[in-house]
Amino acid sequence: MSVLSTGKGKIIAAAAAGNFVEWYDFAIYGYFSPVLAKVFFPETTGLVGLLATLGVFGAAFVLRPVGALVFGHFGDRLGRRWVLSFVILAMAGATTLMGLLPSYEMIGVFAPIALTLLRLIQGFSAGGEFGGAASLLFEYARPEKRGLMGSAQPASIVVALAVSAGLGAALTAAMSEEFLYSVGWRIPFLLALPFGLIGWYIRRHIDETPAFIELQESGEVATSPVKDVFRANWRMIVAGTAAIVSWTAGGYVTLQFLPTFFNGVLERPITDGLTASLVGLSIYAVFIVFGGWLADRVARWKVMMTGAIALAVFAVPCYLLLIDGSLVGIGVALVLFAAALGLVAGPTPALLSELTPEKVRTTYLGIVYAIANAAFGGFAPYIVIALISSTGLLISPAIYLVALELIAVGGLIGVAVHIRRRARARAVAVESLTEA
Repeated sequence: MSVLSTGKGKIIAAAAAGNFVEWYDFAIYGYFSPVLAKVFFPETTGLVGLLATLGVFGAAFVLRPVGALVFGHFGDRLGRRWVLSFVILAMAGATTLMGLLPSYEMIGVFAPIALTLLRLIQGFSAGGEFGGAASLLFEYARPEKRGLMGSAQPASIVVALAVSAGLGAALTAAMSEEFLYSVGWRIPFLLALPFGLIGWYIRRHIDETPAFIELQESGEVATSPVKDVFRANWRMIVAGTAAIVSWTAGGYVTLQFLPTFFNGVLERPITDGLTASLVGLSIYAVFIVFGGWLADRVARWKVMMTGAIALAVFAVPCYLLLIDGSLVGIGVALVLFAAALGLVAGPTPALLSELTPEKVRTTYLGIVYAIANAAFGGFAPYIVIALISSTGLLISPAIYLVALELIAVGGLIGVAVHIRRRARARAVAVESLTEA
């Protein structure tokens, strides 16, 4: 089959469907963490049990950089499609097995141990998803549409988060507490199997990207992409990682954190938090596409800078509105968070994809995304719960969010400097050739 026979719609579907499965599987654990705390850590009480569950949630992020290195290597050596097909099966399998795990009451300490091991497999798999999917979309997009097409990647992630939150809200509202804690919580985990098989089938029937085919035909495929990335692009690893903290960590302490915050901290029904998360994430997905569209018309880093600054400004007022609990206040907080997050998330895949050569693109994207999540995102819920527990300040998530945005602004400044220097170097090179 010709490389060109794969249409843009099919490529977007392959990237989006796979992303949906990967992040539905990964997120469902976080949304059900208050339930899992009682199922797998019943001997703990209050915030202690929740902290234990969130500790397991964060442990998955430790293996993300490892997965990024392994799958980035194979993605730049064997192709984007190979990686994307493998990681979706690994994620779906681990999530399905979670739904089959016996509880602590059945097998004691082996239950949380098994839960942790499966969560680590999820983290390893997730490490390979972003680099492969973002490369696929970027390398098939026309230059003037790269921001918009790339936004399909974060948008599909958010849709998956919204579906998992919506499913969680529906299940918890429809079930008795006894059924939820015995059988009901398993349902969203077991759905990972059919979702995963569908996503795998779609990804197996796409062609490799034209850019990678050209690398193969010219013999320029990197032999050691991981070494090449760290040797020649380490500055962009640092700057890129910091630049995307707004997206990778910001979501974990805002819209995705609401079920845990509402139920585990404010002691409101978990359904309230899941519903608020569903509404906020749905709005967020729309703003992601807008952010990607805007980034094809305005410098990508400027769009992301605007979103990062907005998140810092909105952090404390929005959390005060969430704590107050009025319907209007919660709605305003959701819209403000969603709009700002959309501006930082939408341009991200295209921005990062343009920072490094195509022969190491998958490796670079995976490493930057995985480090940003592992260092700042994965343990974000744990950190803010620990801060609330130790200080008694309910606005601790807002304080952590402001700190994240300061890091992101610094990273975006570094990226902007790099882009401008590269543009000047190209201009000088063209001028030299013209004069010659």
